[in-house]
Amino acid sequence: MNLVIDQGNTFNKIGVFDKGQLEYSYSGKSLDENTLKQLQVNYPIKNVIISSVRDKVEQSAIFNGSEKVFGSSNILLLDTNTPVPFKNEYLSPQTLGKDRIAALAGAYNLFPDNPKLIIDAGTAITIDYLRSDNVFNGGNISPGLQTRFNSLKQNTGKLPLLELNNNSPFLGQNTQEAIWSGVQNSLIFEIEGYINHFKTLNNNTKTILTGGDVDFFANNLKNRIFVIPNLVLTGLNTILDYNA
Repeated sequence: MNLVIDQGNTFNKIGVFDKGQLEYSYSGKSLDENTLKQLQVNYPIKNVIISSVRDKVEQSAIFNGSEKVFGSSNILLLDTNTPVPFKNEYLSPQTLGKDRIAALAGAYNLFPDNPKLIIDAGTAITIDYLRSDNVFNGGNISPGLQTRFNSLKQNTGKLPLLELNNNSPFLGQNTQEAIWSGVQNSLIFEIEGYINHFKTLNNNTKTILTGGDVDFFANNLKNRIFVIPNLVLTGLNTILDYNA
């Protein structure tokens, strides 16, 4: 069995995989040595991969805890030099986010023979495209839903700070409705535009949606998409298997 650890800015996400199938997952702020020991009791874990965006001190803490439980020879720490199952032609690979690397690997695992459009909808919206020959040329980054709401509040004198509203009208008839409709519809149109563009390039393109706002977009996009909430975990497991 494999253990994958995704250490984000706020939360730690972990997954236990058995022959490519996710058997257990957890997300929380705490991930200490005792938690890892309990996982080892519950599952016969052989290999571990760690992806972290934290500073070196916090990265070292989670690595050291994993090393005590699983042994250093069984741990892979994801970085820009880690071999991955696709060709990376990004011009600054050292700046490519580890979550994007993992999502690309997860998309490769799901649809190895198709072109793949990966949309990660969270604090930022990332749009990444993996060709059918599994070459990654690049992608785009734009502000996510809450980031756009925050920006309106921070950069204007009178507009209120709002959050996602699933019941907003298409055209706002007051200031709050105008913000909800403007922010949310603009992102829906933006993502639909990307999907239509890449389908025009290749009608066999598979669109994969993941990220914290996945439910909102899954309910509002008209194009056919594959909703994979655990895409990053799946990708980390794919990278771990690739390096075994």
